[in-house]
Amino acid sequence: MSTDLDVRANSGQGPPGKPGGAARKPLPPWLALLCKVAALALLVFLTLTFVMGIHVHEGNRMYPFLMDGDLLITYKLEAYQVGDVVAYRHPETGKTEISRIVAMGDGVIQVTAYGELLINGVAPAERVFYPTAPLDGENVEYPYTMRRGGYFVLDDYRTEGDDSRRFGQLLEEDLLGKVVYVFRRRGI
Repeated sequence: MSTDLDVRANSGQGPPGKPGGAARKPLPPWLALLCKVAALALLVFLTLTFVMGIHVHEGNRMYPFLMDGDLLITYKLEAYQVGDVVAYRHPETGKTEISRIVAMGDGVIQVTAYGELLINGVAPAERVFYPTAPLDGENVEYPYTMRRGGYFVLDDYRTEGDDSRRFGQLLEEDLLGKVVYVFRRRGI
């Protein structure tokens, strides 16, 4: 009389609870390392594509908050608010630029001849040292009426620049993330 274990042993099946019977051969160490490196590279790629971004700020358009050469970390999964410094794809040049959101959604933007920014007729409470002067060759006519879902961005150094005064509002798909950390790289 044969037992259930004898039948399994003769049929090539392993002990109860272990399917298959024959144990797998471990991967060679170089192949296991290669698989781990590939998985880590994929994780970093997905994180930098969908969650975070790394940008180098060029120029002094955001002075004194940012200076030329600063390394910026952006975060893409948080809702934007007025006052946030954001990275965005410039609608005319396609370059990555950095500016501050001054208005969102519906609204009317006015830049006066005296260098004052008005949003819906009211001067916003900002900590900006430079007057908001109109730019030479700007394409925006004031009063500028924003459409729903738009973002009006300005540089902190407002006597020069290339921001929404030149190209108008940005849309959500133009934004590349909110600046959450700044690494000062000058003098390194």
